[in-house]
Amino acid sequence: MSAARAIVRDATPVLECDRVTRLFRVKRGLFEAAATLRAVDDVSFAVQEGEVLAIVGESGCGKTTLARMLLGLLPPSGGSVRFAGRPMEGVGRSEIAARVQPVFQDPYSSLNPRKTLGQIVGLPLAVHRIGTEDERRARIAEIMELVGLPAHLVHAYPNQLSGGQRQRVAIARALAIQPAIVVFDEPTSALDVSVQAQILNLLMDLRRTLNLTYIFISHDLAVVEHIADRVAVMYLGRLVELGETGGIFERPRHPYTETLLRSILTPDPALGLPPGPFDGEFPDPLAPPSGCRFHPRCPKAMEHCGATAPEARTDSSGLVECHLYNGKSHDR
Repeated sequence: MSAARAIVRDATPVLECDRVTRLFRVKRGLFEAAATLRAVDDVSFAVQEGEVLAIVGESGCGKTTLARMLLGLLPPSGGSVRFAGRPMEGVGRSEIAARVQPVFQDPYSSLNPRKTLGQIVGLPLAVHRIGTEDERRARIAEIMELVGLPAHLVHAYPNQLSGGQRQRVAIARALAIQPAIVVFDEPTSALDVSVQAQILNLLMDLRRTLNLTYIFISHDLAVVEHIADRVAVMYLGRLVELGETGGIFERPRHPYTETLLRSILTPDPALGLPPGPFDGEFPDPLAPPSGCRFHPRCPKAMEHCGATAPEARTDSSGLVECHLYNGKSHDR
């Protein structure tokens, strides 16, 4: 069941991407000229306060590059990212960090092994010069309790904690300075299934308690269905579908989304393994197919799909970029 709740759509979005593009120059060989990789290509969406937007797709689709731009770690090559209507270029690095915090995939590699839990959680407070020493200690104790970490672990080191506890530390560090947005990059993929459920329930509780906005990067569609309000589907740097979670899972419109959903493992052993998700090999990102980038692997491809790139269409169900939906846009 989705964690969807009522989101006010007429307010200024807390975060917007407007035709965001990120290019990289990639050397292909000793005697070959560098090629251009369009890691993120003309992506637009808006996120409202308190919303959970999941961004999904295969490895190499541009999810993590997009997340790094949202965190201010990479500048866009084109387009703009806006926070509450303000362009990122006009927001200082410290202010971006105060507004948007990350939680990464592997909690062990993202934590300094030479620092105690208290030092790790308190570091953002020190960097941003928030509070006195006593106030920082009180905030560390408060946020530890909030994420379910026993007080006696304040002097423990990361190697003395379980995987789930380390991820709670990473979440506590991200929340210490009370950001408006948290960007999660595969936050549960390195954890056991039982621990995953605990962390996801914690994230949902924190969202309600602190009115947080989440950008949730994941390839695990079962997790996405559980936590997200809306889902953005990316393929080879393009945003090919965007809509409410229930609609995406019950009535996917883009053939790529349909194929992704068919690959979800089911807990019913009588159903066996799902079919292989795709026909054909994943295209070379440095030389993407002409027209629709998905057409060489698409079971519904038509003759003109390889020649003409589809336009993104927006209607009451959301956005879809596919020649199967070539009517006029609505509700733009």
